[in-house]
Formats: sequence, C-alpha cells, structure tokens
Amino acid sequence: MKSLSKSLKKSYFIIILSFILLFIASLIVTGKYVIDINKIKLRDAMSFLDYEIGYEKGDKTPEIFTGNLVKTDFKKENISLKNMDLIISSKNQEYSERKGEIFRNITPDNKIKDLDIYEYLVLSKKIKANQGKILKVTLIKSLKKEKYLFIKIIEIFCAGLIVTIIISMIGIKYFLNKIKYQLNILENINETIDLNNLKSIKPKNQFIEFENICLSYEKMLQRLDEQNQKQIEFVNNASHELKTPIFIIGGYIDMMKRWGKNNKEILDESINSVEDEVKNMTELIEKLLFIAKNKEVKVEKKEIELSEIIMEILSKFKIIYPKIKVNFNPEYVLIESDEGLVKLLLKNLIENAIKYSNGNPVNIYLNQNENNNVILTIIDKGIGMDIAEQSHIFDRFYRVSKSRNKNIKGHGLGMTIVKKIKEILSIDLTIESKKNQGTKVKIIF
Repeated sequence: MKSLSKSLKKSYFIIILSFILLFIASLIVTGKYVIDINKIKLRDAMSFLDYEIGYEKGDKTPEIFTGNLVKTDFKKENISLKNMDLIISSKNQEYSERKGEIFRNITPDNKIKDLDIYEYLVLSKKIKANQGKILKVTLIKSLKKEKYLFIKIIEIFCAGLIVTIIISMIGIKYFLNKIKYQLNILENINETIDLNNLKSIKPKNQFIEFENICLSYEKMLQRLDEQNQKQIEFVNNASHELKTPIFIIGGYIDMMKRWGKNNKEILDESINSVEDEVKNMTELIEKLLFIAKNKEVKVEKKEIELSEIIMEILSKFKIIYPKIKVNFNPEYVLIESDEGLVKLLLKNLIENAIKYSNGNPVNIYLNQNENNNVILTIIDKGIGMDIAEQSHIFDRFYRVSKSRNKNIKGHGLGMTIVKKIKEILSIDLTIESKKNQGTKVKIIF
C-alpha cells in the first residue's frame, strides 16, 4: 500500500520534471527558430551579393576591396547585411570586416556552418565577377547576443526553479504535517474505541474533507452504539423471556418430585403446565431464530389462494381462543408470493388482533382495488394504541402498556417478524389505531 506523503512527493516531482522538460523543449524550438531565421538571412544576403558582383554591368572589384562599395551600396540596399560581417578575397586582395584565420579558412562550398557552438553562423561561396575574376565571399553572422539572452533565460529559470522547489517543499511538508495530525487523530480514535466505549468524536479539524470524514465517522459510531445497545437489550430480553419458562418448568418438576407420585391431580397439572411452557419456549426460539437471520430469507414465489390460508389460520386459533369471534367471508383470491412467509405474516397479525380485541369480535375483509391489487384488512375493537405506542410496535420485545394487558401472553416479537416479512416481500402495510377504540391493519399485496 502506498504512503500518502510519498505519493504527494512523487506527484510533485513529476510535475516539476514535466515543467523542466517543457521549458527545455520550448528553448530548443525557439533556438531552432532563431537559427533558421538567421540562416535564411544569410542565404538572402549571399544571393544579393551574387547578383551585385556577378551580374551588374561594369567591373566593381576595385571598389569592393576599398570597402566603399560594401558600406555605401551593398549594406544600404540589403538590410540583412548590416548585421553581418563580410570577407571578400581574391588571390592578391582582401576586404575583411572580421579578424581571425578561422573565418578565412572556411571552405567556399556554399554550406552554412556554425562555429564555437553556434557562436557564429558562416556561409562561404565563390562568386565569378563580371570581368571573369573569381572572388571568395564569406558572410559571418554573430549569434552572441541571442546566445547570451538564452543563457540568461536559463539562469533565471534555474534560479526560479530552485526557489520554487525550496518553497514548495516547505509548503508540502507543512501540509503533510497537518494531514498527518488529522490522520493520527482518526488512528487514535480507532485504537481507543470498542463496543463498550462507543462515544461521539469531535476533534478540531483544519480541512473540510476531514470534517466530513469525522462527521461520517461519528454517525457510524452512533449507529454502532445504537446497534450495540439494541443487541445488549435483545440478549437481556431474550434471556429474561427464556428464564421465566425454565423457572416455571423447574418449579413444576420440584412439585412432581415431592407430591406427584402420590397426587395424580398435581402430577397432571404439572405435566400440562410443563407442556405449555415447552410450547411457549419453542415458539419463542422459532421467533428469535427467524429474527436473528442475517442473510436474506430465500423467497419461493408461487400462486397461492389467500382465503384458504386465512381459514387454515382461523381454524387453529378457534382452539386456542375459543371465546373470540372472528368474522370473515372467504373470497377466491389468488396472489403470487411465498406461502410460508405469508402464513407467518398473517398468523402474527390475526393473533395480535384476537389477543388485543378485549373480547370483542375481529373482522377480516378481503377484496381488490381498481389496480387489481389484493387488499386484506384486519379490524379489532380492542384496547388500541396511542401515537407514542404506535412508534414502537416494531421494536423487539415491545408490548403496549402492561397495565392494560396483564393477562395477554406474548413475547413482543410478533410485529418485529411482521416488519421483516413486509420488507422481504415488498408489500404495503399500514396500521391505524386509537386508544380504547381498536386497531385497523391494511395489507396490500
């Protein structure tokens, strides 16, 4: 894994190197342009001299070697010649504006040459004068000014680059120190926080990005804290719910040991009570296992007849709740869903309606809307719920005010299961309730 500081430094040096290469390329292109322009001027000047010396009427050779013709005629007519030095020689005569044997020894091959690493550009050529005399003409263009300017530009660039690198390195180091400080804060938080010590974090941040990270981190920790508290509460409640039937079973076992052998009534009562508590524990464990499933429940959809499922559930509840009347007119309605999950959903909702009906009849309606959606409505005229209680009905182990339902058995897990099935099957479920007036549950498949 790469280091942030190393990556930043590497990126910085790549930028500097790219800038240097770009500058060098610019110098090369500019230098070539300057040299090419001067070469063109040399060619132009040589062509001018070739014409003036070789094709003009009359013999101008004597005037050339005195210098009068060059200064008064050639350099006035051709502007390029003003910035060049001229050497014209024959066997016995010479006109020279530049000293040095190096210039006199240039081969007159009509090719431009550079001397002293582009200090000079030289073009030498033999020209036949009008009277047949052969002259060696050498043009010298000095590039000292251009070269000096290039060297100064390079020196200024290098000095600026060094200063920029130094300042930038100081800036990068300062910036990295700030980032490291922020990262160290996050690292310390990671090392100190555990499930027993989930606290909000509010460090001093110098960057908006770190502020956003810390806010996200804080929200994550708060969610973890809430989940941890819910997990602890779930374990405590589950332990309590399991402890009660175990305690009751243990009590009846003691009764059977003491009096069961001699008293059939106590023995029968104990066996029936133990059986009830075992059923209660089995039901509780099944609910806990369903809720505790982390992975998605496998859904096997098929066509099912809803009235048939409702009648099957009601037939079982008639045995458990013989005193409660449930009104339901079966309608042949097909839906495509998971049969097992639909049964579990309706079982919990209908049982809740029966348990909290306060002895009043429960009404179940089944119909379809204009969009051909199947609507199941369960209405009871029981104890109902206020707004505060309704906000908690899907919480694990939550039960409405115990002062109003002391004799109603349950674990407070039914609606948690309903919520999970609702999310799995993606169905619409609404609950309307008023205290002491009853509850209305509407399911749209």
